[in-house]
Amino acid sequence: MNVLIGVSGSIAIYKTLELIRLFIKNGDEVRVVMSEAASRFITPLTFESLTHNKVLTSQSESWADEYNHIDIAKWADIFIIAPATANTVNKLYCGIADNLLLQVYLACNKPVLIAPAANTNMYLHPTTQKALQHLPNVIHAQEGLLACQDEGVGKMADVKDIFYKALRLTSAGLYKGVNVIVTGGGSIEKIDDVRYISNFSTGKMANALALALYIQGANVILVTSKDTSLPKDIEVVKYTSAASLKAILDELVSRCEYLFMAAAVSDYAPQYVRGKIKKTNQPLTLHLTQNPDILASIHGIKKIGFKAERDEENALMYAKKALVQKQCDAICLNLLTKNDFGSDTNEVIFISKDKEVILSQNDKFTIANQIIKESLDV
Repeated sequence: MNVLIGVSGSIAIYKTLELIRLFIKNGDEVRVVMSEAASRFITPLTFESLTHNKVLTSQSESWADEYNHIDIAKWADIFIIAPATANTVNKLYCGIADNLLLQVYLACNKPVLIAPAANTNMYLHPTTQKALQHLPNVIHAQEGLLACQDEGVGKMADVKDIFYKALRLTSAGLYKGVNVIVTGGGSIEKIDDVRYISNFSTGKMANALALALYIQGANVILVTSKDTSLPKDIEVVKYTSAASLKAILDELVSRCEYLFMAAAVSDYAPQYVRGKIKKTNQPLTLHLTQNPDILASIHGIKKIGFKAERDEENALMYAKKALVQKQCDAICLNLLTKNDFGSDTNEVIFISKDKEVILSQNDKFTIANQIIKESLDV
């Protein structure tokens, strides 16, 4: 992907270096256009060293090659303005093109992503707010301690949020506008107020699925028992026990079209004792009751289940049995003998009534992308 990054004159410019690094790590080609004000904060040489491409400035613009505001706009697959000062934001809205960065904006007919950064009063000024409300694809500033030492809104958005939003805007949009639930992590069944039964699930596969679906345009709700560091546009709902997960899903299912059930839900729950069970010299017996089968109880939504097995000889049979019993559209079989809990890689057999597809060993984000593509056809 050809990524063009526009930089205006803000102290937040140092964050743009990390944003560029993310795109380069992703295998993208990056070029930079700078306003004259931006050059007061950092030299073009810094960006050239990082991107290995000449930076477009008013001094370097040339009509003898493609380094001008018309041709570079044609080259780009996306134009990201980060940071965009309050001055830049208001000029973008009014169509003013009195510097090179603004001229590129008017010449660009590809997706544009705007990440503002400004002093709180400048950011919240009615003029700036009106501009932000009308400009397309604004990723709004955060609250925090600003460079001017004021505390408030105005910090440029996290670079990872900008990065993933850019990927979303340029993706094929396989799930564009589709409402999707992803569940992840292990359930927690309380023994008493200090102890519980759980499992080794880390929620990594669910996080990868949520991110892959978000990039492909889905409106994602991640229901998880684990902490995450996903884009802020992904709604995260926390659950603890199987009972709390069921209550959450019962409320959400009617609003969604897909459920990717990657959560590791405890099959059994102990009889809860309030307080703390005291240690004695006698053995402690836990009385377990079977939890309801949450996935089997859900209807009216396309369901992709996940099954972890250690019995390689019978795993496929168990997965096919679960496909029927739980009335799923597909089951993703994970052999724990190949990839145990917490692994950063996975190998999955995607099973539906019409096909069995081996998704060979790869990182979980790649596997997640393969799963969501296969799920479109079930």
